[in-house]
Amino acid sequence: MSDQKVFICYRRQETAAHAGRLYDAIVARFGEENVFMDVEMPPGVDFVERITSVVSGCVALIVVIGPSWAAAADGGGRRRLDDPADFVRLEVETGLRQQEVTPIPVLVSSARMPRQEELPQDLQPLARRNALELSEGRWNYDVGRLFGRLEELLPAGSGGAQPAPAPEVRSETPSDLHLVAEGTALAAVSAAAGRLLAEPILKSIEWDDLERSVGGNIATLTAYSVVAVVPVGVALAIWLALRWRRGPPGAAAAQGLLVGAVAGALSALFWGALVFPREGAATFHDEAMIQLGALALFGGGLGWLIGRRWGSHRTGAAVAVGASAAVLFQLVFVLGLNWENDGSGELVISYAITTAMVVAGTLGAMVALDRSATSSAAVGAR
Repeated sequence: MSDQKVFICYRRQETAAHAGRLYDAIVARFGEENVFMDVEMPPGVDFVERITSVVSGCVALIVVIGPSWAAAADGGGRRRLDDPADFVRLEVETGLRQQEVTPIPVLVSSARMPRQEELPQDLQPLARRNALELSEGRWNYDVGRLFGRLEELLPAGSGGAQPAPAPEVRSETPSDLHLVAEGTALAAVSAAAGRLLAEPILKSIEWDDLERSVGGNIATLTAYSVVAVVPVGVALAIWLALRWRRGPPGAAAAQGLLVGAVAGALSALFWGALVFPREGAATFHDEAMIQLGALALFGGGLGWLIGRRWGSHRTGAAVAVGASAAVLFQLVFVLGLNWENDGSGELVISYAITTAMVVAGTLGAMVALDRSATSSAAVGAR
């Protein structure tokens, strides 16, 4: 049996570059003696015995999966995974058979996890393993999550408890708590700044003359909301771009501006179109209930922005969490505590709290989903 505790399985034609980069990062963290990537066999060696020995001796089998991993074909057009002698198939099969080995699917180049029916029968259990995505824009952060799982698996004394982390990953990656706290604080500050910036617009609304100026008031409220939300969208987009080193900050700022403008406009139009035509007859409770829908649009928009910059596969969950967090604020603080938001000061505070709740909830959900995907012990249907 081999002494290496981490085995990297990959398809040379598709994922050699990613596997090599991953190998370097793991070696820097856990030591070269604990990582095995290639099965280099001299002539005459029984490759089945060799692979069985090496894979059986590890505790973590990292399966690097690219977009064509399941469909890759040989020179004759036959799918490689259908060949019982294919090295990758042998490595994965061996790992799946060993109770002491934890297979960890790692997705690169925007690959998706293969479905059970796409795999040979002996490989189908791999499809039930939660995968970790390694994206170019968040490489350090994602590899840091993989390290966390490997530290749980590697036995003491094998390098898993080294006090000095790999500089490539940990020195640039904030902790999960730090990340959520940083984003939440940024959201609260930018929200307060946006509200103060938009305050003069709000004062121009003719609250006592609704019958003659419904359209004008709705337009003014929409402009006020756009000005208030845009700084939040821009600040979050730039912050995430810098955190993940994903694209130029200018492009991120443009995306944040657009999303902030749309979220602000939709939420204001929803509320104004239902409240202003009622000529002041809407009660506090009526307005608060209507505000639930407006806040859902606002929170969902910010959630979409966070999810999109985090990773497109997280967008749906981010929208749902962002909308739910904004609605929760309205239910607890406004309806539950009868907070009427009288005065500009209270409006600034309530908006800052709402925005902070949306961002904290969404970032927390993204972190939790990533943690769940990192743990290959958590099994679920795909």
